[in-house]
Amino acid sequence: MRMFWATGMGAAVLGFLLGIHTAIAAVSPEEASRLGGDLTPIGAEKAGNAAGTIPAWDGGLTAPPPGITLDPSKHLPDPFAADQPLYTVSAANMAQYDAQLTEGQKGLVSAYPDSYLMKVYPTHRSCALPAHVYEALKRNAVTGQLVNNGNGVTGATMGPPFPIPQSAREVLWNNELNYRGFKVWRHNASAAPTQNGDFTIDVAVDQYIYSWSDPSMTATEDMKNISYYFLKQGLSPPSNSGAMTVFNNTLDQVAEERRVWNYRPGERKVKRTMGIGYDNLVPSSEGIRASDTFQIFNGAADRYDWKLIGKQEKLIAYNTNGFASSEYQYKDILNKHHLNQDPMRYELHRVWVIEGKVKPGMSHVFASRRRIYLDEDSWVAVAADLYGQTDSLSRVQEAHIFNYYNEPLCAIGSEIIYDINGGRYHVVGLRNQQRPVKFDVSLNQRKFSPYGIRTLGAR
Repeated sequence: MRMFWATGMGAAVLGFLLGIHTAIAAVSPEEASRLGGDLTPIGAEKAGNAAGTIPAWDGGLTAPPPGITLDPSKHLPDPFAADQPLYTVSAANMAQYDAQLTEGQKGLVSAYPDSYLMKVYPTHRSCALPAHVYEALKRNAVTGQLVNNGNGVTGATMGPPFPIPQSAREVLWNNELNYRGFKVWRHNASAAPTQNGDFTIDVAVDQYIYSWSDPSMTATEDMKNISYYFLKQGLSPPSNSGAMTVFNNTLDQVAEERRVWNYRPGERKVKRTMGIGYDNLVPSSEGIRASDTFQIFNGAADRYDWKLIGKQEKLIAYNTNGFASSEYQYKDILNKHHLNQDPMRYELHRVWVIEGKVKPGMSHVFASRRRIYLDEDSWVAVAADLYGQTDSLSRVQEAHIFNYYNEPLCAIGSEIIYDINGGRYHVVGLRNQQRPVKFDVSLNQRKFSPYGIRTLGAR
C-alpha cells in the first residue's frame, strides 16, 4: 500500500497512517458480485417493494426524457411535470401514514396543522451515475476499508466507498463521499426568515473540486487526506459582498481537522479559522444551524456512537426539479415558520437509517441524538431528526434531491433545517432566481488556498 506525507500534518496524520494497519475488511468478491445483479450498481435493492408502491430500478435517467429540450442558461426542466399527486399528508390523516413519516415530519405537521402539507407523487427511481463511477464502485466494494477507528477511509475513490455497507459508519461515509461530479460551480441563495416571515436573501458563488472524484486519482493516498476543495464568494447583500471562505476538507478530520480560511474585504486579510468540524453555530443562520448540519451531516463523526438501524420506507423530497423552477420567486417559497409546501414533491423510497448518540463526556449544541435517513438509490442523506439534551425534538432537517439527468447524478438541490420550538428555519441551496449549476468547469486548484483568496480579494 502506498503511503503519503504532507508538510505540516505532523503527528496527527502519523496516527492516521498507523490506523491503516488496523483497517476493517471490505466485503468478499462473491458478495460484491451482487452489484448489477440483485443489487443496483450503487448497492440498492433492484427489485420493487412487495406492495408495488416502490417500483424496480430500471437504470434511472441517464439523458433528458423525451420531449425535453435543454437550455444551458436555464435549470433542468422537471422530468415528471405531468405527474399528479396520489394523496396529501396532513394533520387530519397523518396517522394513516405513520410508518412512512419521519419523527421530524410528524413534528412539523403537528406544529403547523393548517399549513404544513406533504403532496405525495408516484415514485420514480430515477437516480443514475456515469458508467465510470459504477466501475469504481465494483472496486470499492472489495477494497474500501475503514481506518483510524472508522474516522478515515482507504482503498476507494470516485464514489461511495461501501456500496454494500456493514455498519453505520460505512453508511455515513457513503453520504460524505457520494459522487457529485468533479469540478462544480453553482449560485447558492440562502435565507433565515424571521417569525414574521421577513427575510434577506444571501447569494454566493460556490465552487468545488471533488478530489475524491478526480479521474486522475487512482488511490485514496493520492488525495493527501483532502476529499474536496471548496471556495465560497459572497455576492449579496452588500454586507457580504466580496467575503470569501475556502475549505480544504480533510478526509480523516480526526487525524487533521479541515483547513478553513476566511477573507473579509474591509480588513483585506486572510485568517485561519479552527475547529469547524462539529457544532459551531453558523452566523448567517442566526443560531438555527451548526456547521455539521450541512448536507444533513458532514464533518467529523467521532463524538457519536453510531448504530445501523436498517432499511425503511419513507416519504422523502425527491425529483424536486419543479421546486427549483425559475417560475417561483423567493417570496413565493419562503413562508412564515416553514417553506411553502405546495411546490414540493414527495415520493415513497427505501432509505437506510442510522442513529448517532453523543458519547459520554461529549456534547452538541442541539443534537445529543440524531437519526439520519439516506436514499438507497443515491446515498444522499435526505432527512434527519435531531434531539436535544432532554431527548425532545430539537431540529428537523430535510434535503431535496435534484436530478441532474444530463450528467447523470442525483444531489441535494436545496436543504433546510427547522427549529420548531423557535418557529424559524434556515434554507440553503435555493436556485430559482440564480444561474444553473455547471459541471466540468475549468477551476484552478491554486485558488482554493489562502494565497488564492488573497489574490482574488486584491483584484
